[in-house]
Amino acid sequence: MELMDIVAELKNASVQMPEEKIDQFIEAVDTHERIFVYGTGRSGLMLKALAMRLMQIGYQSYVVGETTTPSVGKGDLLIVASASGETQSVCSAADDGAKGTDVLVITGSKESTLSRNHEPLIRIEAATKFSESKASIQPLGSLFEQMLLLIFDAVILKMSSKNADTNKKMAKRHASIE
Repeated sequence: MELMDIVAELKNASVQMPEEKIDQFIEAVDTHERIFVYGTGRSGLMLKALAMRLMQIGYQSYVVGETTTPSVGKGDLLIVASASGETQSVCSAADDGAKGTDVLVITGSKESTLSRNHEPLIRIEAATKFSESKASIQPLGSLFEQMLLLIFDAVILKMSSKNADTNKKMAKRHASIE
């Protein structure tokens, strides 16, 4: 059954994710006043989900490219993700961000332009639009994108568990017009 195959892939990829990477991710977020995210396609959608949750737990978070996003500057954190590590706009954003902005990179390729220019905090073994992987039977970067969401949700869960009444506080910041 396809659903169980996907769950098995996610479980296998999850056990390969060291807990200290989640802790390092949280430390990076906690040591910056403003958090910016950037990615394209489905990776970009997962990053938008992260930005939403960060905002809901009380962080200043922005999605690069949105009309109300301020300029990224010194002391900010830019989180980028690209399965292939070759998405030109993501590589450019990371390079531009490196001029005074801390950059947190998540990729699926250790031999990519993004990985060569910026040490990835997290690398997820998965297929990309340019390559196949033994880690996944799913098309393109599906496993990568699913793992992004799981990692981001694990980060938010760990961050939110530090404070009482987090769900109530998050609900107050949830969109009221939908």
